[in-house]
Amino acid sequence: MSVKERESWELGYSLFPEYRGQGYCTEAAQLALMLAFEEWKAHRVVAMCNEYNTSSIKVLDRLGMIREGVFREEIHWNNQWVNQYFYAILDREYLGSTGIEAGERC
Repeated sequence: MSVKERESWELGYSLFPEYRGQGYCTEAAQLALMLAFEEWKAHRVVAMCNEYNTSSIKVLDRLGMIREGVFREEIHWNNQWVNQYFYAILDREYLGSTGIEAGERC
């Protein structure tokens, strides 16, 4: 099944260290979600991060994404196997949080 058939998108981001902690990532990710749901009519947006990436965990939580699962020891990072967290948000969750009704979508 293709991404188009599922209406599913994946969110990813990376920042240079000198720009971290200033809200840029959250702001950019919010814009990406807006495009995905309001313009491209996504049904679902997913994201992943490793268990030690507390900054990314905070961003995904701020976005209203739900941690749906853990891929155990999926990433080899800093000479150890670490868990990967899997997050997702559905269109109705995103649209409900913005006050947009499903019938009002652009």
